[in-house]
Amino acid sequence: MSEANGRWDGGNSPGSIEAVLSRARGGEQTSYDWLARAVSDSAIRVLDLACGAGAMIERLDKPGRLVVGLDLSEPELAEAAARGRWPLVRADGGYLPFQDGCFDAVVSSIGLAVVPDRERLFTEVSRVLRPGGVFAGLTPSLRPLNIENARLLSQLSRHLRRTAQLPGFVEFKAKRMLNSAGLTKSEDSRARYFFEVHNAADAEVLFDGLRAPKDPARRAAATAFLLSRADRHGSVRVPLPMRRITAIK
Repeated sequence: MSEANGRWDGGNSPGSIEAVLSRARGGEQTSYDWLARAVSDSAIRVLDLACGAGAMIERLDKPGRLVVGLDLSEPELAEAAARGRWPLVRADGGYLPFQDGCFDAVVSSIGLAVVPDRERLFTEVSRVLRPGGVFAGLTPSLRPLNIENARLLSQLSRHLRRTAQLPGFVEFKAKRMLNSAGLTKSEDSRARYFFEVHNAADAEVLFDGLRAPKDPARRAAATAFLLSRADRHGSVRVPLPMRRITAIK
């Protein structure tokens, strides 16, 4: 995954999104757990599109199943390889180097947000899925948030001088794009996850995963803000609303 002109570059801090999403919880689950549940046990060949450091490769792996990770970022793929997550393919999400109908399922934990041409992405997903195959993707969302959540994110964004959210475009209409690609939307749901900050180290993990600037002064101000909240409550929970979209070919 890459980010130019404000879009994500996994090479800046490979594995940083996984570090956030693997710790952000909604009840007893992470958003990775939520995404994994959309894949049937009967799926034998699965593509993890825009896999990053390969979080979903590990979560979907089971005996008799092949999970292939694909990403454009060399640093992210190197991080996935260092974590023992294989097999890996370097390619553009809009030009998948696979035959038609070769996967039972395609998942993407952040690709819907960061791949520039989302319509082409859906077209390629549809092409490599077998008839009856399932696509499931996560993307950051603007909701659900309550007033307190929205106020905290607004204040944090003010300190960072940038919107405090996971990278990529967060809102789009999915149904038309899916239909144009030959996919039928089966679900479009949203859920709220929270990343807990107890100390400055936690704040740095969060900032690396968000679209946070590298400027030390901005990060210091944002850290001080979060720790002032943590001092009063033991920790501060930063909301990360997510959206899961599933479709059938």
